[in-house]
Amino acid sequence: MKKNGTSGNTGGFSLIEVTIAMAIASVALVTLMGLIPQGMDTMREAGDQAIMGRIHQQVMSELQMADFEALNKFDGMEIFYDGQGEELSDSRNQGDATADRKKGALAHVYSARISIPDDGKKAPESVGGTTFTGSSFDRNGNLLVRPAIIEVAAVSGLAENFTWNENNRNMIHSYQTNLVKMGKTFSEPAP
Repeated sequence: MKKNGTSGNTGGFSLIEVTIAMAIASVALVTLMGLIPQGMDTMREAGDQAIMGRIHQQVMSELQMADFEALNKFDGMEIFYDGQGEELSDSRNQGDATADRKKGALAHVYSARISIPDDGKKAPESVGGTTFTGSSFDRNGNLLVRPAIIEVAAVSGLAENFTWNENNRNMIHSYQTNLVKMGKTFSEPAP
């Protein structure tokens, strides 16, 4: 029966249709919400990788500019960095650093350790721990190439108790390169 020229059937959604639509939307939202933690972890990891690479480049630049004969002073050195990869002031001389800039302080987020094994010394465990036997390109056996291993770790929250051992191996990223003595003139020995 028609009243005032309209049909008795209105064009709305039934309760069952609305319930099904809400169930589909809920499943989609729960799935998307489950991806957020994974995305956050990936983003944090990518940021750490970028900052650790930057720290490696800073240390390598310093090593390349140093006198080849004085590289031993860097062996075993540990340097501390903030969350942006900037070296903490006086991090190499912890006695003179202010409390907020020392190892384990809130600003200390990354640590870097430099290893430059000399002839007959062991390399760090992170790169196999083998004994370095030296490299030479001249006939007199002078040591002209030194390996440099730079280990970088994101230690925020653990900085005070962090140690460079196998227990923390998953936190340590190792970068290896060779330092070459430059400026040497090579000539054939006199007959």
